[in-house]
Parts: sequence; C-alpha cells; structure tokens
Amino acid sequence: MTRRYIRLLVLGSLFTLSACAQQSEVRQMHQSVSALSQEMSKLNQETVKITQQNTLNATSNRGVYLLPGANTPARLESQIGTLRMSLTNIAQNADGMRATLRIQGESSTPLPAFSGTVEWGEIQGTTTQFQEVNVKNQLISAPASLLAPSDVDIPLLLNGLNPTQPAFVRIHDIQPTTPQ
Repeated sequence: MTRRYIRLLVLGSLFTLSACAQQSEVRQMHQSVSALSQEMSKLNQETVKITQQNTLNATSNRGVYLLPGANTPARLESQIGTLRMSLTNIAQNADGMRATLRIQGESSTPLPAFSGTVEWGEIQGTTTQFQEVNVKNQLISAPASLLAPSDVDIPLLLNGLNPTQPAFVRIHDIQPTTPQ
C-alpha cells in the first residue's frame, strides 16, 4: 500500500509539474508574439515614412526632405557635391524635438566649409497634394573637413515639432563658404 501511495504521489507531482511547464511555455510564447507584433508595427510605420520621404524627394525641386521616423538617408546634389543626409538621435524636448543632421560626402575629397538652410514644419494632406504649415528655418554651417570621405554632424533644435506628428525637415541651399 505504501508503494502504491508513493507511486500515485510521484505521478501526481509529475503531472502537476508538466502542467506548470506548459503554462510557462505558453506565457513565454505570448510574450514572444507580443514583442514580434510590436516590432512589425514599428517596421510598418517606418515603411510608410520611407515611402512618403521618397515620394516627397522625387517631386522636390528645392532641397531634400527627411522625415522623422523614416530612418533612411536621402541624397542631395549640391554646390559642394553629392551629399547623403539623415536624421539621427531624434528625441522629444520641452520645445519640440532635437535631432542630429548627419551629412556625409560621397566623393573622395574632403568637404569644404559650407552653409545651408534647414526648414521644418508639419505636413497636411497627402504626399502628392500636401501643404507645409508652421514652417520654421535656421541657417547651418560646418567647417571644412580634413578627411575624406567626410561626415559632419550638426545638432538641430526643431521647435514646435512633435516626432509623432506628420512632420518634415528639408535641407537646401548648401553652398561653400569662403574663409574670412
């Protein structure tokens, strides 16, 4: 009788442990599915932003558009050569958002000192028929680079912009500056 009782106790314990292990696996699977769903949602949003950015740049005759959240560089033909531009380190602050404008020269020569204009604001409408509202601008400048290929990081304070709203940043009028 004692052996039978111990055997039943052991089998009952094993059954209980296996049920707990299954619950743990199910919980872990739910967490994995939730994380995957969040990542897919983020990728879908980024894909929409990239498509919008590409559409704006295809029709732009004044500079290059960068959309917060696109995480994709855009090329600009400028007076100092072909430049590859992107927004990095985007974060909300009290007055809007801050970001870093990364400008990379694509030639084998260092970038000269240059200046340009950064405009930002909100986009209303569609990417084919849109209106820029609450547009602000600032002048930027960078010293001459010593190395090639050249990378220049310019911190931007984009007052009035919210990274979650349909917003744009446009860079234009990049031109060499003369030393003084």
